[in-house]
Amino acid sequence: MQTPRSRSPFNFLQLATSGLDGSPQLRTVVLRRCDPKEGTITFITDTRSPKAIEIGRDPRVSLLGFDPARMIQLRLSGDAQLITDEQERHEIWAALPERTAALFKMPLAPGTAIGDDGDALHRAALDNPDVAFARLAVIVVRLSRLEWLDVSGENHLRWANELTASGWKDVRLSP
Repeated sequence: MQTPRSRSPFNFLQLATSGLDGSPQLRTVVLRRCDPKEGTITFITDTRSPKAIEIGRDPRVSLLGFDPARMIQLRLSGDAQLITDEQERHEIWAALPERTAALFKMPLAPGTAIGDDGDALHRAALDNPDVAFARLAVIVVRLSRLEWLDVSGENHLRWANELTASGWKDVRLSP
């Protein structure tokens, strides 16, 4: 399993889920791990966040990344699931920057209204590391389709890789 070490544009992917009301929801997630052999990618969220609840209701997700310097778009789709393996969760927790880990210490769920001054965040800060760790949701997406689009040249190139019963199948597509 590979942990991204560079900050390429593909470290930041837009995640699409089906919202609690059935409407599409889109937000940016940070890629934490990638396993090409298993065809999985991993990101984290707060267990109380809407995206964690949405994935629990409907695990089908899509992700999109774009590298403006190379003019390459990457579209991914698959099924997401919550990882419960404590060792893997601890590994990811230990690797988080402090500013990221601090987000899990907040007793207010992500997206909770706090007022214009933000004082509620400072008054409500939590120091209990066990509670913060318990809020860490590690999400792994088992990919079933990947599309790669290169629009850098005169002739755009597009490929799809789809998981079939006999393995990954590559297909060139019209751009």
